[in-house]
Amino acid sequence: MITRRTFLHGAALGAGGLLATSRGLAQSAPAAIKRGGTLRVAIFADPLTFDQHITGNLQGRTACRAIYDTLLTIDREGRLAPGLVESWSQPDDQTFLLKLRQGVKFHDGTPFDAAAVKFNIDRIRDPKLGSIRGGEIRALDTVEVVDAHTVKLNLKSAFAAFLFPFTDVTGCIASPTAMQKWGNDYGLHPVGAGPFRLVQYQKDTQTVMEKSADYWDKGKPYLDRLILRPIPTDSTRLAELRSGGVDIAEALPLQDIRRLRQTQEIIVSEKVGFRWEYFGFNLNDQFPGKSKKFRQAFQWAIDREALHQAAYFGTGSIGYDGILPGSPFHDPNYKPYKRDMEMAKRLIGESGLSTPIVIKGPLQPDPVKQRAAQVFQATAAELGVKVEIEQVDSAGYRDALRGGKMPMDLQGWWGYRPDPDQYLAILLHSSGSYAQYHGYKNPRMDQLIDAERTARTEAERRKAFRELSELMNDDAVYVPWHYSSDFKGLHPRVKGFFHSQDAIMTFEDIHLA
Repeated sequence: MITRRTFLHGAALGAGGLLATSRGLAQSAPAAIKRGGTLRVAIFADPLTFDQHITGNLQGRTACRAIYDTLLTIDREGRLAPGLVESWSQPDDQTFLLKLRQGVKFHDGTPFDAAAVKFNIDRIRDPKLGSIRGGEIRALDTVEVVDAHTVKLNLKSAFAAFLFPFTDVTGCIASPTAMQKWGNDYGLHPVGAGPFRLVQYQKDTQTVMEKSADYWDKGKPYLDRLILRPIPTDSTRLAELRSGGVDIAEALPLQDIRRLRQTQEIIVSEKVGFRWEYFGFNLNDQFPGKSKKFRQAFQWAIDREALHQAAYFGTGSIGYDGILPGSPFHDPNYKPYKRDMEMAKRLIGESGLSTPIVIKGPLQPDPVKQRAAQVFQATAAELGVKVEIEQVDSAGYRDALRGGKMPMDLQGWWGYRPDPDQYLAILLHSSGSYAQYHGYKNPRMDQLIDAERTARTEAERRKAFRELSELMNDDAVYVPWHYSSDFKGLHPRVKGFFHSQDAIMTFEDIHLA
C-alpha cells in the first residue's frame, strides 16, 4: 500500500527519513545586529564561472550559492529543509510534488515559478550543455508544471534520497530570461534569486557582489557588499587575514593550525569529515591505468600514515573508502589495506605493462595535493613507475579531466554531500560523468548503486554501500587514502558565521561587529 507523505515546516519526515524543517521564515533582525559593511573573503581559487550548472570547484559553488537560492537546503542538524521549495510530498515512491515559495523574483525582476524550475532542470539534463550535474539527477524521468507554484518530478524508479542534490548547485535556480538572453556567455551574467547579485568580476583578482534589495527573506542579507578574492597561496591568505586585508580566509595552512589555535587575533573554525581524498586512474587503453593489477598495486604501496602526516600534518584521519565519517553508511573498522611493498611489486610484475612505466598527472597549485603528490611520486618510484607531475591551473585541470585526457588524477577529492550517492554515482556508475571521463564501467557496480537508490530501509542501503566500497577498492579506479577536516579563519569582528559540513560558505546571516 502506498502512503502519501507530505513534508512541511518542522512537521513530517523528509526523503530518506530526514526531518524537513524550515531554515527560518522571514523575520526582523535582532537589534544587536549591525547592518551594512563589506565582507572580504580570501578564497583558494577563482570561481571561473557563475553558471550554476557548469561550475565545479568549491569556490564557484560558493559564489553561486550567494547569487542563487537553492530549491532545498540542509538545516544545521544536517536534515533536508525547505528553501525555494516550501514543502514537498510523495504521492508514491516514484513521484515528488514540490510546492514553491510565492512572491519570489529573480534579480532581473522576472518571477520565480514552476516554469523557471522546469527550465533549469531541463537545462541540466541537456547533453549539449555538458553539465556534470546531470549525473546527480539521472533517476529523473520527467518534470511537469502542475501550476505556477507546483512542480511534479517523476522518477524512473524509486529513490528516497533523490532530492538531496537540490540543496547544492543542482538546485540553484536562475532566470530563464537571462539564460536565454546571454546564451554561452551566461556564466559572466548570472541572474538568480539569492541574497547577492554580481556587480563586478575580474578573473583571478576579485568578485564583487552587492546585496539584493528585493531578497525574499526580508531583512537579509545584513551586509551591503561581498568581495571574494582568489589567493592560491596558503601563507598569503593567512597573512591577509592577520593584517586585516580580509575578514575570512578559507583553507588555513594545516601546518599552522596548532599554533593558530593558541592566538587571540583570529578564530579558527574546524569542520570534521569535510572531504575524502583519492588517487584516480584513467582506464582507457592508451594509459597504464588500463591494467587492474597496476591500479591495485597502489592500494598496497601507498603509505597512508605518511600521507596523513606529510600532506595534512596529522589533521583529519586516514581513509579507506569514499564514505565519510558521520554517514550512517561509514564503517570505522573498515581498514582493508596496510603497506605491503612486496605485494605491490608482485602486482606491478603481473600487470602486463611494458617497462619503463611512465604515467603523467596534472596538478593544481593546491599545497595539500602538492605534498601528497610528492609522497605518491616517491612511492611509485619504489615500484619502478615514473610519475610525471604537470603543473596546471584550475581550468587546465578541468579541461583534461572532462576531455578524458588525464592519465592519472593526483588532485582527486570529493567534499561532503548529505548522501554519499551524490558523488559515488557520479564517480562509479557507468552513466556518471567521472566514470565516463576515466573509462570505468562495471555492471555489478551499476547494480549496487541502483540497489542503494531503490532500497526502502537504511539497513538495505548500508549493505549495498558496504559492498560498493569493497568493489570500488578491488577495481581501484580510485585509491582512497584520507578523510580531511575543513579549516577557516575568521577575524573576531565576523559574527553570524556558520561552518557547514560541505565547507561552502553562505553569507546572508553574517554581519560585522
